[in-house]
Amino acid sequence: HYPLNFVTPGTMLPGELMLDFTLHLPIVVEGTLLSMADYMGHMYVRTGTPEYVRHIEQGSLRTFGGHTTVIAAFFSAFVSMLMFTVWWYLGKVYCTAFFYVKGKRGRVVQRNDVTAFGE
Repeated sequence: HYPLNFVTPGTMLPGELMLDFTLHLPIVVEGTLLSMADYMGHMYVRTGTPEYVRHIEQGSLRTFGGHTTVIAAFFSAFVSMLMFTVWWYLGKVYCTAFFYVKGKRGRVVQRNDVTAFGE
């Protein structure tokens, strides 16, 4: 929802303070006093307000009737499982730990164990 270059500084305290100073600057636009965040289009959306409900009713989720919460919950669960699988696969492929250890006969072999002791 927000551009990445606006969100990333907010994860670090000094960057967050600089962002707060910048976005709370008062400016006058066409005779109206606004903050810089208002002028740039940042919104603090409260999901319980009638305006938010009106936005949902105007969107494509209204075709599902009163089942929007259930559909959104299942979709978010599906996306979470999908991303878990993707990151698990990337970790398995690119972050595997293997060690070269001496076997019982003195030969060096590759082990995919957790420990480097060949046990």
